[in-house]
Amino acid sequence: MSTDNKVHCIVVTPEKTELDTTCDSIVVPMFDGELGIQSGRAPMVGRLGFGLIKIKSNSGVAEWFVDGGFVQVTREGVYVLTDRLLKPDQIDRKEAEADLDKAMTMVSNSPESASLKERTLTQARAKVRLAK
Repeated sequence: MSTDNKVHCIVVTPEKTELDTTCDSIVVPMFDGELGIQSGRAPMVGRLGFGLIKIKSNSGVAEWFVDGGFVQVTREGVYVLTDRLLKPDQIDRKEAEADLDKAMTMVSNSPESASLKERTLTQARAKVRLAK
């Protein structure tokens, strides 16, 4: 990371590099809470949860929904690998509520199906919280 107290952030999905920016700080949703990142943060790798990534710069705070994945912090920058990156206004509330209803009715009669149900519920709840 540079000495001017800025953080270089790159967000990548399976399709493309969605975001490549320099900012003052970043907050990412981890599977067990939120992580704030500023210039000089110790290197680390972590598992993302479902929720908002918040990028703060001189022009304000920009927010996107990240669909799980991983974050890596290095001296050079912050790298976010996620399945999907959406602006909150791209999330349809009715569709998110329907996804939540569907997830709640999923059968979980094995460890694999219970894990899938929990992931789907967590994802749907995050989308419902963020939907306009």
